[in-house]
Amino acid sequence: MEGRHQQQGLGQARGQGRHQQQASGTMVIVASVIGLAIGGSLLGLMGLSFLASLTLLLFSSPLLLIFSPLLFFASLVFVGSLVGFAAAATMALTGVSALGWTFQEVGGQRLLGFGGGDMAGRVKEQSKDWGRYLQQGGMGI
Repeated sequence: MEGRHQQQGLGQARGQGRHQQQASGTMVIVASVIGLAIGGSLLGLMGLSFLASLTLLLFSSPLLLIFSPLLFFASLVFVGSLVGFAAAATMALTGVSALGWTFQEVGGQRLLGFGGGDMAGRVKEQSKDWGRYLQQGGMGI
């Protein structure tokens, strides 16, 4: 067991020697020049892109000021139509869910666990309760 630990220690010492090699001065200079060439060109392109954006903004701002009332009301119409479509989709989903629940209840299938038996019997019982209520005069009118 001790021999194995000693062998691992020797292997680690040799591995550290390989990773501690030093780069020569010319390699550092070449890497720096390449890095400056790539970074400088990217920085120059970024500046060009920024100047182009500012120029376009400068030329388009008067048009934006002139047409801003039209754009404002057009955006209001667009947002209103999106809200209307969202409300319609919500109502459609609610209606389809209600129809599905009703068909399940009438068909006798209780997938959601609501209700406790025969739907027709419950409807008859409810109608009898309403009949008694109406015969008694409702709310005392």
